[in-house]
Amino acid sequence: MAKIALLIGVSEYEPEFPPLPNAVNDVEAMQRVLLNPEMGAFDNAEVLKNPQRQIMEDAIYNLYANRQKDDLLLLYFSGHGVTEDTGDFYFSTRITRKDGGKLMPTTAVAARDVHLRMNQSRSRRMVVILDCCFSGAFGDILHTLPSR
Repeated sequence: MAKIALLIGVSEYEPEFPPLPNAVNDVEAMQRVLLNPEMGAFDNAEVLKNPQRQIMEDAIYNLYANRQKDDLLLLYFSGHGVTEDTGDFYFSTRITRKDGGKLMPTTAVAARDVHLRMNQSRSRRMVVILDCCFSGAFGDILHTLPSR
């Protein structure tokens, strides 16, 4: 059984979103706790600070891919959470922007895609911690996706 974490902190943004300087500090602190053998005792806790969108998506894919049933997987995100009028939830990236006040979905990571990666994973032990606005919308998506 492996214990693997992906910790994403986004503190720098395009002008439409205010900076969140503590987001990067949050992931560093979380990493220290998870890797401490007397606390989290995780095997790996990868930190992404202000990643580009594609790097973020690739890391999320890698967190859930090629895992075993008993692996413990933890995804932690600290940054802006964004919703659309449809209720769809997105993880912001450093390039997340709006066009006419509406989110440009190609500049953020869709929560639906994260759920898809989770559903495709063989691991049955997953934790998601979201330190962002609208984080409750992440759970709402669970009800609209097919179960595994």
